[in-house]
Amino acid sequence: MKTPEELYDDIEDRYPGRPVSRSKRLWELRLEQYIDPSNRSAETILEKSVAMLAQKKCMPGYFNQCPVASGIFGSHSMRRSAVDLVHWSQSKRHARLIELKWESDGPSTALAQILEYGMYYLFCRVHRKELPLHDRPLMRARHVALEVVAPQTYYCISNERKFIEETNEHLDNLVRSKTDEPLSMSLQALAFPEKFDRIPFRDGRDACLKCLADKLTDEARMVRDAFGALTPPWPSS
Repeated sequence: MKTPEELYDDIEDRYPGRPVSRSKRLWELRLEQYIDPSNRSAETILEKSVAMLAQKKCMPGYFNQCPVASGIFGSHSMRRSAVDLVHWSQSKRHARLIELKWESDGPSTALAQILEYGMYYLFCRVHRKELPLHDRPLMRARHVALEVVAPQTYYCISNERKFIEETNEHLDNLVRSKTDEPLSMSLQALAFPEKFDRIPFRDGRDACLKCLADKLTDEARMVRDAFGALTPPWPSS
């Protein structure tokens, strides 16, 4: 896997010196709640359920489908590249960029993906004047946590703890070299509680019915509580 420095340099090399188009959605905090009623993708259902619960103020601070590079390289380039979930604390100026996984790919692929998105964040932060991104709350973050969030069983195939530790050292050095702002970044993997081993919705329709109900349903509470009880998947050394 590439180091943060290599990923950042790749972005710099591709950048034409000015944004090709000025996307209004780049690093925008938004809630995209629509899901096809027949959709059975665990990751999509879980992501959309969080967005619905955030809209209902049951999971405050959460957003989804945050574009990371829209407009930078071209009006149609990387329009589908977006962070699954973002948690933003305005008071602490703390942002969590979350790559949500259930069964697809593996820990190393997921960590590489969220690390790349983090490098797009750093690039946009450094170049925010010409992009322009002055009005984006995320551009004022003091800390940005790059997270993979998945079931505990997702991490059984490999242990990436050493890679995470080494990457965090690279991130410290890279951030200091690119900006003198009070900014730090970290990479981490987090697991849901073991009892949260299945998505509590049959499909998109079921998720809408139970997450948008007037009262908080048991299934919606399970999702909320699972995100509030995340822990590292591997024992510390």
